Amino acid sequence: MGLREEKKAEQRRVILNTAAVLFRKRGYEDTRVRDIVDRLRISEVTFFNYFPTKDALIMAFAVEMLEYSIASVKRELERHDCSVPDRIRSLMRQWATSWDSDPEFHALVAKQSRMMTEAKGILRERSLQLYKQYERLFAEGQKRGEIRTDHKPIDLAEMMEGMLTLIAGNWVSGWWGGRSGSLERRFMNAMDVFLEGCSAATSVSSRAFRAHRRLKGAPAKKVRRV
Repeated sequence: MGLREEKKAEQRRVILNTAAVLFRKRGYEDTRVRDIVDRLRISEVTFFNYFPTKDALIMAFAVEMLEYSIASVKRELERHDCSVPDRIRSLMRQWATSWDSDPEFHALVAKQSRMMTEAKGILRERSLQLYKQYERLFAEGQKRGEIRTDHKPIDLAEMMEGMLTLIAGNWVSGWWGGRSGSLERRFMNAMDVFLEGCSAATSVSSRAFRAHRRLKGAPAKKVRRV
């Protein structure tokens, strides 16, 4: 990256940081582009060279959140010193801890960007990248004999992401009467149940149980009399 590109990246970062401070202090609706540029002592023209709208700031924050998650999964994929289920738990704990540390801002970005419900454009692209990373992680778990193999890795990734998106969405919206309690606790409780159902041992016992039910429910064969 050349000097010019470095300066542009630095200016973009300063604008984002300033916007984040004002969003936390005043809220999204009560923060104007004019408030941001006045604090930075730059022109609106300069601001719009980096972000065409105020909404573009929110989109940038949402993309950063997804890229953080993608990078975290990549790091876990490079580890081989612990089981895949433990690595998945580590990922969920990292994400939940990050949100718990700054709940109002993360809730703001999630709701304004609709990243959990209507991801489009670059948000959709990043979300699909994240799915692919999860798919690789589940596939590794299957190869190691830790994850059940009667479901495709991408299906397991979708199940997990759907579960976590619902929990995070309820937490963000205050579905259960505000954001009381820790998102980490909710995530980890859910992951314990989910990963227990994903384990290879559970897969074997589930198949045995289904086979038992089929045999139990099968009609008795008629004996032909001679």
